[in-house]
This record gives sequence, structure tokens and C-alpha cells, in this order.
Amino acid sequence: MAGRSLTSKAEATAGAMDRAEKAGGQDTSSQKIEDLMEMVQKLQKVGSLEPRVEVLINRINEVQQAKKKANKDLGEAWTICEALQKELDSLHGEKVHLKEILSKKQETLRILRLHCQEKESEAHRKHTMLQECKERISALNLQIEEEKNKQRQLRLAFEEQLEDLMGQHKDLWDFHRPERLAREICALDSSKEQLLKEEKLVKATLEDMKHQLCSLCGAEGPSTLDEGLFLRSQEAAATVQLFQEEHRKAEELLAAAAQRHQQLQQKCQQQQQKRQRLKEELEKHGMQVPAQAQSTQEEEAGPGDVASPKPLKGERPGAALQAGPDVLIGQEDTLHPDLSPRGFQEIKELF
Repeated sequence: MAGRSLTSKAEATAGAMDRAEKAGGQDTSSQKIEDLMEMVQKLQKVGSLEPRVEVLINRINEVQQAKKKANKDLGEAWTICEALQKELDSLHGEKVHLKEILSKKQETLRILRLHCQEKESEAHRKHTMLQECKERISALNLQIEEEKNKQRQLRLAFEEQLEDLMGQHKDLWDFHRPERLAREICALDSSKEQLLKEEKLVKATLEDMKHQLCSLCGAEGPSTLDEGLFLRSQEAAATVQLFQEEHRKAEELLAAAAQRHQQLQQKCQQQQQKRQRLKEELEKHGMQVPAQAQSTQEEEAGPGDVASPKPLKGERPGAALQAGPDVLIGQEDTLHPDLSPRGFQEIKELF
């Protein structure tokens, strides 16, 4: 609408300018009329153009009427031109106002675009942060699951170990009761005493044989050359060596039995300490010790009672202790036959 009004106003302005040009042409024609009037007046003075005066007057009148009409059109044109000039001024003002509005709108648009870009960048940053948070949450969830699995495995392993320890404790309690250990210790003590008695008996026998040899040598004198040669022979040396070997074996067996007895006592003390430590760990983890285990520990804490050692895999607990005295007694029977009473008798007869 504004464009159409501007074009129509421009066309009106162009028409007004054309009218102004026509008015200028009319001014020139009025000048010519005045020139003609002067010429007519000169001719009238001369008197040579009388028949044409009327024609000229008519033409002058027509020209004057045309002049009046042209003046009227010129006034209208000036009025229209002034109106158009006013309208042009108003259009210029409106144009300036529209330019100001356009600049304001452009500035607002620029601000809105910047704000939109900031919002988009903020949204992109928030989206990136959201993705990072999701990834971090998923990683933390995975770590939590792994930690739960690890804790579950540790708990299962601890339960299995606890069950194993409780089973071992039960087996140890079944096979290593204080009464049984006391019986085995008594058997070891008796076997030790028996070995000491046998050692004393062997020593006494050796002393007796030495006395007999000395008496035989002193009574018969140097005349018994054969007996002296026999005493200096290899058979007598072998017999003495056999006695010495049997004596050494008896001492070794006695020392082994004493060492075994000491090792058993040390193992019993270690097992008691280990069981006490396991009890403290169970109490630390908040688990109650079975009533049977507590009663056994109270009994073992009494005077003269010791804990039993852990049996070897595939071996019945206490088998070595139980078999110790019998084995030692069996080994006593497997001594050299010359140490038996019959062997002593044969040696005496030989001497």
C-alpha cells in the first residue's frame, strides 16, 4: 500500500511539473502577444494594416483567455505542488521513522539471535553434561556391581573357610580330646621309662660282663692264652661293637621319643593359640562361636589340658601318638638277639 501511494504521489508530482512547464510556455506566448500588440499599435499608427486589426484583436482576446486559463492552471499546479511537497516532507519523516524502527527491529533481531545462540550453546553444554553424568552414573553402577560381586565372593569364601575351620575344629575335637591326649602322653612317659629301664639294664649287663671278663682274666692268669686270644679276636670286638650299637640305638630312640613329646607339646600350644585367634576373629566379625566349641575351649583352658595339633591330610589324628609306644615297644623286641637273656647266656658260655 505504501509503495502504491508513493508511486501515485510521484506520478502526481510529475504531472504538476508538466503543468508548470506549460505555464512557462504560456508566459512566452503572453510575451509574444505583447509584442503583437505593440506591432498592431505601430501598424495602426502607420495605417497600412487596417483590415487585419480585428483578426488580430480576436487572436489577442483568445490569447488572453488562454493566458488566464494558464494562470489558473498554474495556480492549481502550484497548490498541488505545495501539497505534494508537504506530502513528500511527511513521507521523508515517515521514511526516517521507519528507518529508526527498522534499525530498532534489526538490533532486537540481533539481540534475539545472540540470545538464541546462547540458549543453544547452553542447551548443548547441558546435553553434554547430561551425557557425561549418565556415563559416570553407568560407570559407578558397574563399579558398584563389581564391588557387590567381589563382596559376595569374599563373603562366600569366608563362609566356606569358616565352615572348613569349624569342620576341622570339630574333627580335632573329636580325635584330640584332652583325655585321649593325656592317655597318649602317659603312654609316651611309660615308654620313656621303659626305655630308661632297658638302658640301665643294658649298662648293668655290660658292667657285669666287664667284671666277669676281668675276673676270668685275673683268676686264670696268662696261662689261658686261647681265651686271651679270643678276647683280642674279631668276634669279641664284633660282640662289643654290637653291644655299643644297641646301646646307641636305645639312646637314639629315647632322644627321639623325648623330642617327639616336646614337639607334641609345642604343637598343642600353637593349636590352642590358633583356636583362640580364630575365636577372636569370629567375635570381631560379629558371629557367635558354637556352644560346643565354647565348652571345649573352657575345658581346654583348665589346668593340665593342652590343645591338639592339626592332623596331616589323609592321616588320622593321634595315630602317631597312639602308635608311638607300641612302635617303640616293637623296636625294643627287634634288638639284637644277643641282648636277650639267652644271648647273654651264650656269651657267658663262650667266655
